[in-house]
Amino acid sequence: MELSSVDTPQPPEVTIFEDDGTDILRPQEAVDLESFLSLPQHSSTQVIFARHETLEEYDAHLNLPADFRNTFTADLNSSFHTEYGFTGNAITHHISWSLFKIKIVEEPGIYYWIQASVFVNWDLQANQQRIFFVDVPGTQRKQLEQRFPTREMRDRNPHIWHAVFAHIRNASSENLPKFLKNLNDSARHAVHLNETMEVAEHTMNSLLTEHSRWRDDFPEYVTGENSAVRGTYFQTRQKLAFIAKEIHSARTRSRTLTDRLASEIQLANTLVSHEMSRNTRYDSMVMKTLSFVGMMYLPGTFVSGIFGSNFFDFQAGEKESWEMSREFWLYWAVTIPLTLATFAVWALWHYRTKLGFGGFLGRRRIDDTSEKV
Repeated sequence: MELSSVDTPQPPEVTIFEDDGTDILRPQEAVDLESFLSLPQHSSTQVIFARHETLEEYDAHLNLPADFRNTFTADLNSSFHTEYGFTGNAITHHISWSLFKIKIVEEPGIYYWIQASVFVNWDLQANQQRIFFVDVPGTQRKQLEQRFPTREMRDRNPHIWHAVFAHIRNASSENLPKFLKNLNDSARHAVHLNETMEVAEHTMNSLLTEHSRWRDDFPEYVTGENSAVRGTYFQTRQKLAFIAKEIHSARTRSRTLTDRLASEIQLANTLVSHEMSRNTRYDSMVMKTLSFVGMMYLPGTFVSGIFGSNFFDFQAGEKESWEMSREFWLYWAVTIPLTLATFAVWALWHYRTKLGFGGFLGRRRIDDTSEKV
């Protein structure tokens, strides 16, 4: 991936939300993350926004999987993974994470990349969740906060957090339609958008597949007489399917716009070439005019130059006389060889490669060109 043209905005170091026993996840006052993580978890849900450097610093308290920690520095377009913990034959622990790489374009030449992720850690026996949103900028963070699920939704299905997080994908296409003046920059951004959209669509399909498998692994959270339990599963699936469809539609639209943009660029290049051709024809006409004017005056100038030289002497008066020097042959003796020598030098320089005299100069020019590539 290309580097960002500007520094990626850095989010606040740590922001914590905690379940207060209602549907609301309330933000906590500024606390020391190390002290917070060292205390036992009493609430059912904790949501932590942090930078990956902070999580690496307190990894001893978090015990994050190595595969997830690797995503902090790996150059990934997208990722999704699920793990389960067992006590005997019973599933007692759920861990999952998803990741998206997003290109935020502010203007055609001003953009930056973010690689944000969400990590879900769910203790089924205690029914406690701890969710980490990693490297999410401030603007996208506020959007995610507004989409926090209800307590009933988050207590029943951990995949709802991935559905909430997937909305961050919208940030990659918010500003692109505004910047179509610079076609080449817009085309470059569109190519990156196509790539990230394609991988994001695959990630969402993996999420849907894993969520379908959830029904078989945890029937008590999907089936039963409790309609709220069944509703939680189907609502989460509907949200995931809706986001997957949105990403597919955006990807299809992005491909169409990319093709259209390519046509616009081709048309613009054609118009520029046509204008250059017209200017070239005009320049050629001007040169022909100048050559014609010069051709009209050249014979007279040449003749006047010869007769105005010291080889000719015109005496005015009652008896006009016209005398030519006996040494006039010197003029031709110097002019003709000098003219031939000039043509010879020009011909040798112009056809030096064909005549075998341009080996050194030719190699030097090729070497210089290769150094600039």
